[in-house]
Amino acid sequence: MVDKVSSSILDLTEGACGICHRILEEISNQGMRAESRECFEGVDAWLVDASGETVGVGRDITWAPAILRAEIDAGILPEDIAFELEDILTDKTDLRRVARMSGYGRVVTSAGLIISLIWENGGYVEVKRDGIGVRAIFYDENGDEISNSVTGFCPVCAINISAGRVPSIRRRIAEKLKGSKNTGQIKYERDILNVIRWKNRRIYTDLIEDGEIIGRNWGCCIAYSTVRAEIAAGLGSKKWNRIFKHYCDQCPLKHCWIGKAMGALGNKVLHRMKNVNVKEIVRMEDYITVDIMDNEKRVGYGIGTLCSLSASVNALMRSDAIKILKPTPAEGFPYKERKRKEG
Repeated sequence: MVDKVSSSILDLTEGACGICHRILEEISNQGMRAESRECFEGVDAWLVDASGETVGVGRDITWAPAILRAEIDAGILPEDIAFELEDILTDKTDLRRVARMSGYGRVVTSAGLIISLIWENGGYVEVKRDGIGVRAIFYDENGDEISNSVTGFCPVCAINISAGRVPSIRRRIAEKLKGSKNTGQIKYERDILNVIRWKNRRIYTDLIEDGEIIGRNWGCCIAYSTVRAEIAAGLGSKKWNRIFKHYCDQCPLKHCWIGKAMGALGNKVLHRMKNVNVKEIVRMEDYITVDIMDNEKRVGYGIGTLCSLSASVNALMRSDAIKILKPTPAEGFPYKERKRKEG
């Protein structure tokens, strides 16, 4: 039996990603761990307690939402928050649609192709916070919505889900990726296990094959940590690994690390942007790139690798934060009223 965490330790403005990582921190401190394996429809994950017993299982598009499902299945989260989170995780139909494009827990390459396809045809992709999750919206060259807005765990997952619901886009992406074998499929065929824990204010991932650790590394979230462990194991393309390392080299946040997952910080930025009516438009260059738009004026931009939440944080660090987040007057500040002198 796993004890529920108190809602007082969860900050809903950090979104589903932030909550997932906060729960992982809590259970890791209790001697538990998360384990996962890639499968055709995405990733299977489970939580293992200190005695080696599985206490919760889940499947979703990639590692973090699958782990969040396992956390919900284990009964760790307060019921009202668990109910809200379940509503934004990926259903079986969408899992199959996304898997037909890429599969095996990989969403970045397909998202890049999707974004490029929309832009090549004169449209654009918008990402914004929606409740506890994230919404991705595709627009055509006339500014009309191409697909229904889809709420997902993270922007890149939402982009894949939204594309999967449009048969013409889904077929185009599947054709572009036909015959390629991604790292997730290689790990599936080799039966490689991911073991994930929160430790020392970071996420640590071990890759285990035939009982041996073949790759180990850490990162600012589950995805970054796992990809870095894959690089340590000699997996992934050399080009992508160089791009990934270059991004980490230039990230200034690591020098003042605050012990929060990158997605938690990105969600806070998106949450505030929604409140002040600033939009985030996503495009693809070497990196996932976001333009922060105030009406028709670009007031900032940022880059990310595995998700646009990291690009949101990057935009905040490289741009004028006042233009992006538009601070409101301080509330609750202890001003003391002075009495007017009479006579």
